[in-house]
Amino acid sequence: MNMHAITQQKLRTGVVKLCTGRMLDNNNAHEMIEAITNAQHSEYKFIMIDMSILEFISSAGVGAILGTVGLVRESGGDIILYNVSITIMHILRVLDLEEYFTIKENEKEALAYCGTAETPA
Repeated sequence: MNMHAITQQKLRTGVVKLCTGRMLDNNNAHEMIEAITNAQHSEYKFIMIDMSILEFISSAGVGAILGTVGLVRESGGDIILYNVSITIMHILRVLDLEEYFTIKENEKEALAYCGTAETPA
């Protein structure tokens, strides 16, 4: 399996899941931007990113997500990171991005967030 491959799966109307490969770096950061942008153009409001097999994320990888999350939020959606390892979480903490990103424990919590986020408060 390609350790940089990013896969996509529709979960329900308005919700798509992207799975990272083992690495998100200079080699594939553009693919993550493309996947997020394509998902947005396909009317996906919520983009869930499964990081369960992600072992390494570079500044380019963080930037790929960071650079797109604002646009997704502007259109009333969000990017939800989940299954984030201790190592990757540490990187997000060091970069002071832990509070900026929407991070959930697992897919069930991420999906629940997508469901509740659609309901007006």
